[in-house]
Amino acid sequence: MNREQVKKLPKVELHCHLDGSIRPETLRKIAEPQGISLPEDPEQLKNLLVAPDDCQNLNDYLKRFDLVLSCLQTEDALKTAAIDIISQAAEENIRYIEVRFAPSFHTEKGLSLPKIITAVLAGLEYGQQQFGVKSNALLCGMRHEDLADIEKIVHLAEEFKTAGVAGFDLAGNEIDFPPYTFEETLGLVNQLNIPLTLHAGECGCGKNVADAVHLGAKRIGHGIAVKNTPEYFSLLKEQDVLIEMCPTSNFQTKTVTKLADYPFKTFLDAGIKVCINTDNRTVSDTTLTDEYMKLHEWYDLTYADMEQLNHNAVNGAFLSDREKELLHALLVSSY
Repeated sequence: MNREQVKKLPKVELHCHLDGSIRPETLRKIAEPQGISLPEDPEQLKNLLVAPDDCQNLNDYLKRFDLVLSCLQTEDALKTAAIDIISQAAEENIRYIEVRFAPSFHTEKGLSLPKIITAVLAGLEYGQQQFGVKSNALLCGMRHEDLADIEKIVHLAEEFKTAGVAGFDLAGNEIDFPPYTFEETLGLVNQLNIPLTLHAGECGCGKNVADAVHLGAKRIGHGIAVKNTPEYFSLLKEQDVLIEMCPTSNFQTKTVTKLADYPFKTFLDAGIKVCINTDNRTVSDTTLTDEYMKLHEWYDLTYADMEQLNHNAVNGAFLSDREKELLHALLVSSY
């Protein structure tokens, strides 16, 4: 596979975090009018934003978000961040992307939750007009927050359903807050008919993945730990669950430490559907093109495999059937 060709081919991305994917130079533009000082030296700034090679675990990885979040507390900043992600997607011919974020992370300067969501959606919409990349947002509840606060996010996902919010997710500390902690909240998500993707199995518990599926998740963010519990493979197949894999990120957070333990082939061989994603473009210092090139290097991935992974993403996307048909047709004609 040739990098330029991989970059040019149409792609679909379903697992990309807003706050982890802003270009350092865009962050500088956002910080300046707010009087937030960032290191002058581009290398120094990059070191603050990119997870180091010797990252110890998920919590160490998540520290990289502190500086970014301090800058994302105004409507302008949020809109600019969303436009930035869509411009990055356009550069590598991503034709549809779902951008996820936790509204509660952006209230420090008094912004209301609806204003936060409206600002991000305005940025995505502008990006779509400007760069021709179709996008939707996913709202994340953070696991450590009060259930009542998470339910507010669920209701907002319902409220903004026709305005560009395509689904709901739970992110954050999976070890202390496993899926069944949120049984009632997720019951509400299902009752309101909001499409559900959940972070699960990013840390070492495969049962979390099965529990997430039992609670209504149609897609699983990461899902790596389920490799150790093959008894759940049939459940994932029966329920037609899509695993949103993020290879670079999974190694950085020490979800796996060596290639032999990475379950990409294990899942495919078991008939489990997988799609490929960046997770956090800046924090993981990656692009979707990089992710596919890694898989090519590691597993001799072919263009036909890449096409199939993108068809999987289209099938799992929170889109109308008509929009999916168009994307499938585009993939077939391009590959």
